[in-house]
Amino acid sequence: MPMDLTTGDGVRMYLTAYLALDVRSGGGYCNFSWRAKLESLYEGQVSIVVKYAAPFTSWDRNIELGVERLAFEYKALKILNSEPSVIAKNSLVAVPAVYHYDPTANALIMQDVGSIPTLHALLRDKPLPPVPMAEKISNELAAFIAGIHNWGRNNQEARASLSHNLVGRTAIRKLCYETLVPKAEKSGVDDPLLQQVAAALSEEVMNSEETLVMGDFWTANVMIDVQVTGAGVRNLRKIWVIDWEGCRYGSPAADIASFAGDSYLVARLHHHDLGETLRHSFLETYAGLAKVDPFRVALGLGAHWIMWTDDLSEQEEGEIRECVDKGVEYIHRAWEQSAKWISLSLAKELVT
Repeated sequence: MPMDLTTGDGVRMYLTAYLALDVRSGGGYCNFSWRAKLESLYEGQVSIVVKYAAPFTSWDRNIELGVERLAFEYKALKILNSEPSVIAKNSLVAVPAVYHYDPTANALIMQDVGSIPTLHALLRDKPLPPVPMAEKISNELAAFIAGIHNWGRNNQEARASLSHNLVGRTAIRKLCYETLVPKAEKSGVDDPLLQQVAAALSEEVMNSEETLVMGDFWTANVMIDVQVTGAGVRNLRKIWVIDWEGCRYGSPAADIASFAGDSYLVARLHHHDLGETLRHSFLETYAGLAKVDPFRVALGLGAHWIMWTDDLSEQEEGEIRECVDKGVEYIHRAWEQSAKWISLSLAKELVT
C-alpha cells in the first residue's frame, strides 16, 4: 500500500525504514514540507527536511502541478553546491545541501537550515532588522543572483540539466502570468494591454533560454540567520536561498523584478526605509555586476504588483487598488519604452 506523504504519519513510515525520528510540519506552498528530527547524526545534521511533490499544490488541491518539479530542485542544488565560482565556501549566501531524491515517491531529502525566519517575515515582525542589515542582505543577494545569471549563460551542464524544466515554466505561467488580467479585474481595472502583456510574458517564460534563473526569487524564499550576542547586538550570520524547483533557463529580469517588486511593497505597505533600502541597494549592486534590460524589469515590477499585492497584504481595498494602478502604469510605460520615464522609475538603478 503506497504511503501518503501529504501527512506526518506517512512521512514517518517512509523514513523509519532507515532512521528513527520525529516528524513535524515545516509548511510549504507548492510542496508538502516536513522537518524530521533524527535519532543519530546524518551528514553532521540532527534533523533533515523532507519535501514531497503531490500532483497538486499543498495549499489548493484543485491546482494541478507536475510531480517532477523536485527533480529539478535536486539537480539545481547539486549543480550550485558543486560550483565554487557561484557559491564559495565562505560566502554569506548559501543554498541547502541535498541528500537524496526519490523519483518513485516524488520526495526530496535535504539539509535543514534551522527554524529561522524568512526575509519576508523579518521585514514585517518585531524586532525589525536595522537598515544597515537590510542593505547588507540586499547587496549579498544581488551579488549572488548576478553571479548565477553571469555563470549560467555559458555553462553547458546547467543548460542541459535545467533548460527543459517544463513544470517550472508552466507553474509560473499558470500561477502568475495567467492571473494578471483576473487580478486587475478584481480591483476594477479593465485594460486591454494587460492581456497582451500576459501573453508576452507567458510566451517568454515558456521559451526563453537566455540564462539560468532561480525562478521564484523573492523575500519568502530567503531565510535569514541572525545571531544575537549577549549584549543584544544582532549580527547577520547566514543567508539561505530556498525552494529551487522553478530553477530553469529564462530572462534574468524575472528574478530581478520579483525581488525588487516585493521590496517596493514592503516600503509602501509596511516599513518604508527598510523596503526602499532593500530595493535600491539590490538594483544598484546588481547593475554593477550584470546586465539586464531595465524596461523588462519595469514591466515585471508592474506585473508583480498587480499579481501579488492582494495576496501578500492585509490592506484595505483602496490601497490595493492604488498598487494595481501603479502596476498598470509601469506596464504601459515599460511597454512604450519611454527613455525619460525609465530614468526616473523604480528601475532607474539599472539604466546605463
